[in-house]
Amino acid sequence: ILPWHFFMFNLKSWLKRAYSILGRNWNQYQFIIKRLEEWRWGSKEICDYPVWEQVDFSWPFGHFLLKNTDCSKIFIGTGTGFVPLYFQINETLKNWNKNPIKYIFWVRTVIDTFYLDKLDEIKKNYPNFSYEIYLSREEKEWFQKWYVLDYLTPEKLKNFKEAYLCGSPAMVWDAKILLEKWGLKKENIYSEQY
Repeated sequence: ILPWHFFMFNLKSWLKRAYSILGRNWNQYQFIIKRLEEWRWGSKEICDYPVWEQVDFSWPFGHFLLKNTDCSKIFIGTGTGFVPLYFQINETLKNWNKNPIKYIFWVRTVIDTFYLDKLDEIKKNYPNFSYEIYLSREEKEWFQKWYVLDYLTPEKLKNFKEAYLCGSPAMVWDAKILLEKWGLKKENIYSEQY
């Protein structure tokens, strides 16, 4: 299993649902699944399974893979793009990359944030890691206002050699344009959109 692979779960309702891997520990894999109460994409169904329920799945899938390079990297995500990027960030740091690693992530409001304690723990353990969370619908202390694209300026990007983008198609498209405009080579920009 490599960052970013995902599993395709075959649910009892005959739905197939893809979930990116958040992390791994030997033969155990972690996922984040947001429970949506209305019938949508099978998240309620899978969240209602009893503990230890066996679920059929296929794996691994995915082509948005972390490159095994020891260089500065910026990770930019929105929404469900959090999960594969989180896995990639952990893997690059565990491989002793000492160059700057930056994570820029967007949600609408503070209520939509999650895993901040885990990001703080990574930051504490790896001094070369930093992150910023952008909120588009409210202003709060410790958070940036508006969108991740606001971070993408020549001054802030000049020290990064690789970029990983995951999230909404509009963000991925616009971020690619800005990253290339401000000097990142096209072949060093990797992306996946949902």
